[in-house]
Amino acid sequence: MSSPRINNLILIGFILCFVAVVMFGVDSGTVNKIYLPAICTARVSLLSLGFTLSFGAMFAKTWRVHVIFTNKTSTKV
Repeated sequence: MSSPRINNLILIGFILCFVAVVMFGVDSGTVNKIYLPAICTARVSLLSLGFTLSFGAMFAKTWRVHVIFTNKTSTKV
């Protein structure tokens, strides 16, 4: 398995980004104007959180592979 916990974080981040993209299609014609400020805040927050989770998890995975392959003290089997 290739780091299932990190893969789950990437998946959660992608799902949050997809939900944010769907929320960007919401305008005053589809919902009441009272809810628009909350929706605007939620979509920006979801997009930011989703991108941070997915990119951070991918970076952590890449960093982990880099550390494994550049370790000079490891022994070859």
